[in-house]
Amino acid sequence: MNNELLTERLHAVGFTITAQQIEAILEDASKHNVPYSEFLDTLLKQEIELLENKDLERRINKAKLPYLKRIEDFDFAFQTSVSERRIKEIMTCRFIDNGDNILLLGPPGVGKTHLAIGIALEALNKGYTAHYTRCDDFITMCKKADERNTTSRLVNKLSKFNVLVLDEMGSFPFDELSANLLFQIISKRYEEGSIIITSNKSYIEWGKIFGDDVLATAVLDRLLHHSTTFNMKGESYRLKEKQKAGIQPIVAK
Repeated sequence: MNNELLTERLHAVGFTITAQQIEAILEDASKHNVPYSEFLDTLLKQEIELLENKDLERRINKAKLPYLKRIEDFDFAFQTSVSERRIKEIMTCRFIDNGDNILLLGPPGVGKTHLAIGIALEALNKGYTAHYTRCDDFITMCKKADERNTTSRLVNKLSKFNVLVLDEMGSFPFDELSANLLFQIISKRYEEGSIIITSNKSYIEWGKIFGDDVLATAVLDRLLHHSTTFNMKGESYRLKEKQKAGIQPIVAK
């Protein structure tokens, strides 16, 4: 068969990689007398790999992660308050199938967001869907949805992902609207979808975050029923990097 016609047909069925490499593939198969079944298997495997990579890229783009940081890059030797063994268990992603939540608590700079993103990225690699939002952005989304009368759509959207990452809980106070919409999302995801939350506030302070102790109790009741909490301590990574660069912190006198 004419290679040009073969290339055209490969493109027609979406076999892009094979179409681009068909001459080299045919030459190699002929040279090494590759059996038909092995030849077909090679073609299919590389096309499947291409599709999987495209799907992963789409999932990562939809996740809206602020940056890509893997768990492998996390410095457990510096952040000794986090058990590497427990994190490796989380990385199996069984928590998603069980509808469990992960809460990362601690002061700024100790690596909470890095862990949250690393876990979400591993979930994406395993074929799950995820979505990241910082709490101030969530509050803004709620206001815009309220103005457009689309709050139900927002709740449904943030309830459908396998993993929802809420970053920096406590850094930004919730108003009544955003607090109630968050409660709806958490209630809708209860035992169905996993939530990863980072917060610089202890649970006892969450009443101040929501401006409502009763609502905070209801939120925590659902979050903590099936959850793993990491209480992170220690020095700031950012301060460590500045010191490495020779920048000394300003000490108030």
